[in-house]
Amino acid sequence: MKKFSEFVCKNKIIILIVSLLLIIPSIYGMYKTRVNYDILIYLPDDIETVKGQNILTSDFKMGSYSTIIAEGASSKDILKFEEKVRNIEGVNKVVSAIDVTGLSLPLEFLPSEMTKKLKNGDSTLILVTFDDTISSDRTLDAVSQIREDASGMFHIGGMSSIVLDTMKVSDEEVVMYVIIAVVCCLAVLMISLDSYIAPFLLLANIGLAILYNMGTNIIFGEISYITKAISAVLQLGVTMDFSIFLYHRYLSFKKKYKTKEEAMENAICDTIVSVVGSSLTTVAGFLALCTMMLTLGKDIGLVMAKGVIFGVISVVTVFPAILLTFDNLIEKTSHKVILPKFEGLNKFIVKNYKIIFAIFLILIIPAWYGNKNTEVYYNLDKTLPRNLESSIANSKLKETFNIVSPEIILVNKDLKSSDFEKMTNEISNIEGIDLVLSSSMIDSLGIPKEMLGDEITSIFENDNYQLVLVNSVYATATNELNSQIDELNTIVKKYDENAIIAGEGPLMKDMVEISDQDFNNVNYSSIALVFIIMIIVLKSASLPVLLVCAIEFAIFINMGLSFYTNVTIPFVSSIVIGTIQLGATIDYAILMTTKYLEKRKEGKDPKESIKYSLDNSVSSIIVSGLCLFAATFGVGMYSRLEMISSICNLIGRGALISMVVVIFVIPTLLLIFDKIICKTTSGFGKEVNMKNKVKKSLAVFAIGVLTLGSTTVMASTKNETVYARLSKDGKVNKILVNEHIYSDEKTIKDMSDLKNIMNISGDEDFTIDGNNITWNGNNIFYQGETDKSLPVEVEITYKLNGEEISKDELKGKSGKVEITLSFKNNDSHTVNVNGKSTTMYTPFVVTMGTILPVKGNDNFTITNGKVVNNGVNNIALALATPNLDESLGLSELSSMNNITISYETSNFKESTIYLIVTPKIIDKEDLKVFDNLDSLYSSISYLSSSSTKLVNGSKTLSDGMNTYNQKIVELANNISTLKLGTNLLAQKYGIINSGIEELGATFSDVNSLLAKVASLNSEITSLNTKFSNITSQSGNLTSIVTGTQEMLTNHIKTLMKIANTTQDENTKNSILQEVASLQKQLQELNLASLTNQVTDLNNSVIELNKEVSALTKKYENEVSKLPAMSSKVEELVEGSDEFNSKINELNQKVTYLDSVISGTLVGKTEELANGSKDLYTNLSKFDVEGIQKMSYYINGKVKGLTTKLEKLVELGDNYETFTMKDKDTKGETKFIIVIE
Repeated sequence: MKKFSEFVCKNKIIILIVSLLLIIPSIYGMYKTRVNYDILIYLPDDIETVKGQNILTSDFKMGSYSTIIAEGASSKDILKFEEKVRNIEGVNKVVSAIDVTGLSLPLEFLPSEMTKKLKNGDSTLILVTFDDTISSDRTLDAVSQIREDASGMFHIGGMSSIVLDTMKVSDEEVVMYVIIAVVCCLAVLMISLDSYIAPFLLLANIGLAILYNMGTNIIFGEISYITKAISAVLQLGVTMDFSIFLYHRYLSFKKKYKTKEEAMENAICDTIVSVVGSSLTTVAGFLALCTMMLTLGKDIGLVMAKGVIFGVISVVTVFPAILLTFDNLIEKTSHKVILPKFEGLNKFIVKNYKIIFAIFLILIIPAWYGNKNTEVYYNLDKTLPRNLESSIANSKLKETFNIVSPEIILVNKDLKSSDFEKMTNEISNIEGIDLVLSSSMIDSLGIPKEMLGDEITSIFENDNYQLVLVNSVYATATNELNSQIDELNTIVKKYDENAIIAGEGPLMKDMVEISDQDFNNVNYSSIALVFIIMIIVLKSASLPVLLVCAIEFAIFINMGLSFYTNVTIPFVSSIVIGTIQLGATIDYAILMTTKYLEKRKEGKDPKESIKYSLDNSVSSIIVSGLCLFAATFGVGMYSRLEMISSICNLIGRGALISMVVVIFVIPTLLLIFDKIICKTTSGFGKEVNMKNKVKKSLAVFAIGVLTLGSTTVMASTKNETVYARLSKDGKVNKILVNEHIYSDEKTIKDMSDLKNIMNISGDEDFTIDGNNITWNGNNIFYQGETDKSLPVEVEITYKLNGEEISKDELKGKSGKVEITLSFKNNDSHTVNVNGKSTTMYTPFVVTMGTILPVKGNDNFTITNGKVVNNGVNNIALALATPNLDESLGLSELSSMNNITISYETSNFKESTIYLIVTPKIIDKEDLKVFDNLDSLYSSISYLSSSSTKLVNGSKTLSDGMNTYNQKIVELANNISTLKLGTNLLAQKYGIINSGIEELGATFSDVNSLLAKVASLNSEITSLNTKFSNITSQSGNLTSIVTGTQEMLTNHIKTLMKIANTTQDENTKNSILQEVASLQKQLQELNLASLTNQVTDLNNSVIELNKEVSALTKKYENEVSKLPAMSSKVEELVEGSDEFNSKINELNQKVTYLDSVISGTLVGKTEELANGSKDLYTNLSKFDVEGIQKMSYYINGKVKGLTTKLEKLVELGDNYETFTMKDKDTKGETKFIIVIE
């Protein structure tokens, strides 16, 4: 760096001559760079509408078309004008209704469906098609020539006319843009610098850088008119602070060094570091525009990034030469700085930072809401003044013919005529479409093709396609038209899946959709890029978050003001403004923060550091902000092109808002989050805490007293960043090491084995004695080279479809790609772990990142990481911990030695891989989690034994449930048997019950029989008496015989009645036998034998009387019991009926019980048994694979890991430098590796 600055100063005249000579090729390149004025050309080539435009250009020679309105012109005048237009180069066809009718046939004879869109009053429509695209030079020249040939009666509209007007206005104004920006910036510089000539020198230097930038645009072939208009102005505003910084450093060093050359040499060295760091974020912000699908972003982004780079180069080469050459003139024209120093601002901010923070919090929501709801428009007509020819013509088209948004439908030539007719009929019925025109429809209107001629018919069809012209009454880029196009697309795809809808409306619809996506992509990409760069520049994890939040807050306010003031802005402005404002103003925040960190790392408290930061940065921030505001806002107020004025106004307003936010909000955030910043920013040691610093100083003093005056050594801190570039196979190409060492002492003792050491931030000198370095300063940034081997090696292998392949061979191939990064840790150590010597490795953690485009690549996966898709790129992030598995003895971690990216590609392209390697996987604080592990170990043991008991219990439960299931099956079988028994019981007892009922009836008969037996007994007694009388009165034999016959007859009747009523067969038979005997006797009765017979009969009656008496006496006791038995029998009958009912009820319930047990309980019990068996099986598996394995790891391995983790922390803490350091210096190292 020193040699470079010396070269610049020694060769200042040569540099000036070369810089002036470079103006010639720059001007040549600037004029040879084509400027494009058509926004639509930046749409992606692969979208359907652009393909349609290409077909119109190549197949129909209709890349563009314009509509001309002829007002008050006769048919003859129109035909003459058409003939002139046909002869203009670039014109393909010229068609009007008069070409159909000629001069002899009035237009009124044509069908009204056609004439209403061709003629209205004295206005006639003429269609002109061009061979080339909308914004080609041939087309624009043709449109320009048509305007020259047209009198006041003809007005030409269409997109090409809009582009031509845009070009004319832009070309007329672009020089004024630069003049206005220069004058406005000059005014700001006059009040902020201390010399009248210095502002002109600054502007001259930036002017050269702008010329170089504009001239080198020739490498792109063409740029957009927006880029051309704003790039010079924006470059002026953005790079102004680079020149101001060098100028102030030069003035400062002039007071310190004897010669102006020495002052400039040191100013250049100091400026390069600061300006390069600041410009990186600005370049990143502009390059984020390249992520837009709308390639206008790439156009602006590349030109502006290149402009910033030219600005940096010019500041450290051309500007020093200018200042040295005109140094005397600068001193002669010096004056007091007019701009106030804002000395009281720092006290106000520090005193009221909590109020400022509260205001910040209150404004976030409305700012975000306004930004989110800002209205944008996409209609390109609105960006032009209303008095331009294209604006007038397009307004007349809308007012006179209601032609607002014409579309062209391309369908297959071979589509069936019936399908074509159905399609056009459906299109005609869509709301908002008032014209559908094709060659077949013209023919259906009664106009033969022969009458149309080839010039007209060739517009509608060729060998491959046929066209349908459609007119919509809805304006382009509106929700109504976009919905209509979706409906139109649905219809045409139904009939021809390859059909295409082209025209301005569909193109603008795609523009709307792509712009909405670009808005998010650009914002996220710009934030991500700036965020990464700030992490590297500031070496902090928290500061990038705070600074980006603050600038994004400023962007929200800027965009939100448009919402709250009811201003609708062009869509391009809404996309690019956030990125431009972020890139252009983030360096304000970095400047403020860098000053703050400088003092905090020196041990100053937060408020002192903020005051210092404000004192040393506010003036620079205000000057830079005012310059950017002046350069852009003046142009915005002047420009008649709303696309330009909107962008410039937003940038200018955004510069002021960002300036205010940086001055007021950034210091507030730094104070509020100071503790977090200190913990998450590299370079802060414990000495930052003032109490710790005092304690440390007292300890050092005490040691000094005890050692009787031995020299006190103040510890230094050395932060080391190793930058390595590897080849595609992982071999090291080059290693650079940046060192930042600082101390409280005025000089620093250091050690290093680096080669080619140089101071990269200041002019502090140093002496080298072997590996010992002494620096004359206390805050040093230096750089050197080394050829040492990296502690972590990486080997990269590539596979295509499973086969290993070199990266060079892989280029352009398609298929499944696998990229594997295999890491090896070479920093091994032999350590004592629990009394055993063990090999362990420094715990390096590798963070990998790469970006792969979404287009052409699919199915991304990555091991040990994650792939994030933002719609444009796949961002892959992953972690590796080389050889950690060996250090901890955990083979499960072996996968962390490698990272594999896998995806399918249609065309493999190289992508850069970034690695960040740090030597700390955990800190001592993280080990506190192991403080209570003893209770964890005992708990795990208890859990293990409990798990065993639980398994045993589940086994017992399973066995019991199995037995229970068996018993339930037995019960079901027994219930089924019981069911059969109760069924049989019910049947049999029914029979018994019938018998009991019959018994009751029988007892009624027995009682009746007993009464009759008693009657018989009395009759026998009476008979006996009578026979006695007969015996004593034999004289009356005849009467006796007669009486006897009557008596026997009556007696027989009585006996027959008894026999008929008795149920006892024996008794009945005896009686019947007796009756038979009596009947026989009655027949045989005669007087002759009567006496003997009477005597015999009398004897028989006596015997009968004796037998009946004996019988009566014999059954007297039983007969006396019969009444009681009769009542019991009646009770028995009633009880039997009830018992029979209960038996039937029992039978029903047993049947139900059988259905429940057999049908449900058995199945559920079986499920329960199976479930208990599964429970036992799974608990056993859980115990073996879960609890016991966890017990094995925690009680077996984790117990052993604790000591190893302590050793890893120790090894990580001890890895303080890749190169060398002094033993009293605290060090920290990280590696940033780039793989090509």
